[in-house]
Amino acid sequence: MKHQIGVGLQFLVLTATPLISWWQLQFGFNLIWMPALLVVAILLFWIGTRLRESS
Repeated sequence: MKHQIGVGLQFLVLTATPLISWWQLQFGFNLIWMPALLVVAILLFWIGTRLRESS
């Protein structure tokens, strides 16, 4: 179960990150959100990796 949640988190991050960049380019929002969302994406990807690798 942990493995599936980890894979799901990693998939979510890998699909959401380009979509956030696209959204910024198309519609624009305050630039401070980009680094903040990137940090959130890194943390979620790290958590997904830890879940996926745990036994």
